[in-house]
Amino acid sequence: MWSQRVDWIDELAVAQSLHAEHGFAWLDSNRSEARDGRYSFLAAWPSDEIRVVFGDERPFAALARIQGGSDDHRHDGPTASEVPSWIGYVAYDAFWSNPARGEPRLSRQADPIVLFRRYPALLAIDHAEECAFVVGDDEHSCRRFLERVRSCPSSVAPPPVVGPVRVDDPAAHRRAIVMALDEIAEGEVYEVNVARRWSASFEGDALALWQAMRVASRVPLGLFFDGGDHAVLACTMERFIHWDRKSRCLVTRPIKGTIRREPTDDGASERLRADPKERAEHSMIVDLMRNDLGRVAELGSVSVEAPLVVEPFTGLYHLVSTVSCVTRPEVTLEGILEATFPPGSVTGAPKIRALEIIEGLEQHPRGVYCGAIGFIDHEGGLSLAVAIRTATVRRGEVHYWAGGGIVEASNPDRELAETELKAQVFLDAISSLKESSRE
Repeated sequence: MWSQRVDWIDELAVAQSLHAEHGFAWLDSNRSEARDGRYSFLAAWPSDEIRVVFGDERPFAALARIQGGSDDHRHDGPTASEVPSWIGYVAYDAFWSNPARGEPRLSRQADPIVLFRRYPALLAIDHAEECAFVVGDDEHSCRRFLERVRSCPSSVAPPPVVGPVRVDDPAAHRRAIVMALDEIAEGEVYEVNVARRWSASFEGDALALWQAMRVASRVPLGLFFDGGDHAVLACTMERFIHWDRKSRCLVTRPIKGTIRREPTDDGASERLRADPKERAEHSMIVDLMRNDLGRVAELGSVSVEAPLVVEPFTGLYHLVSTVSCVTRPEVTLEGILEATFPPGSVTGAPKIRALEIIEGLEQHPRGVYCGAIGFIDHEGGLSLAVAIRTATVRRGEVHYWAGGGIVEASNPDRELAETELKAQVFLDAISSLKESSRE
């Protein structure tokens, strides 16, 4: 890998220059004080692509051809394990792609369930040091990329046209929650995540909506990804997995447990930590992730670090724990995804039965929502976030989902209200776009 410091570059200005270019991607760290929020990356002009559509029996197998082992001969800046080589996503629907999982109730189109693109060079924004780097495979790729960036004219598209927001019937979602509680009472599951969808017609620049979402949310793990016929707009706070290929350290940071955050409520975080329902919801998912990591871990290496940490986000407090292990020497990127996907925090426990129940309760396939977004680094390691607080734009429509974990102590009305609270970032972003179009 090669890197070089460049003059400070405003990332929004670069995004406005690049967003119409082929394969534009923006990995955003919008909250630089967060532990996951140091670097942002902007990229375009991919040299290769891995695309898997629904129906493939082994959706992660195509990733096996990605190899690590980059020689890190950088001058300065981020290390090879911090820099994306491939950027993309794994859709939640990848689980149902394999016919061995059984026949899903909801029909899926032949859309990408795995889409990663290879970027020979990209721009890295270091928020901690307030500087920028061009990083990539070699000096030629980096210099060529920088020339193309500087030659792209900056352009601000007019605000998109967004229609009235439609949402899944609240009464139907409440019934789904009650049915989930029935499954729990019958001993089928301990916890199951149930989501609902917001939709609107959408014409115009998807980047504008994502910018409005990132301003409203200020979370450390964002992604705008132009998939060609669709766009993925994610503003998430949850680390799914980070795998350092050289050290074999695998880390996950599940988030489960939510309470409204009010500026004048000094006791909210402690109430969240003490709430038996929220603690139970969180603890079950931590145990699930320990089990998932145990499938690829060296014996005795799975541990829970910093359990039940209350972290603040826009309008919310969440409970977060860190679970880690050392993977066995033979473990591959494909094997890690087979063991851990989809994320336990957005499915339930036991995971497979929870996935089956979700399929029977929800009204729409999730697509990218509750899948994973992020990158594969220059050493072949993996850094993925959970695709929550995520919208997709496709075929003149924008869709956004929000859900919550249902446990024995869940109150249907409270759970319904939680989905509306989580959807507020999207609704605020839509409102700001409509205000802009009227100015």
